[in-house]
Amino acid sequence: MPSVTISSKRQITIPSEVFRRLELKEGQKLMVEVEGDRIILTARPLNLTKALGGVTKGLYGSNAAEVEEYLDKERDTWQG
Repeated sequence: MPSVTISSKRQITIPSEVFRRLELKEGQKLMVEVEGDRIILTARPLNLTKALGGVTKGLYGSNAAEVEEYLDKERDTWQG
């Protein structure tokens, strides 16, 4: 397992084999999460539109009739 060292400026260098394996690019942004005692670095997608495409698929129904039924119910609450 590759390891890294934290510099005096709190910086780390990603090992080249990890950099290549994840197909990271110089200047690319990473997201940082903390889970317990772990630091998780996740590559931020270069294209957010492409990465988020379809995430709401099926949220309001699985076909046009179900979506229309959902919308009708929502519209009914507007007149309340």
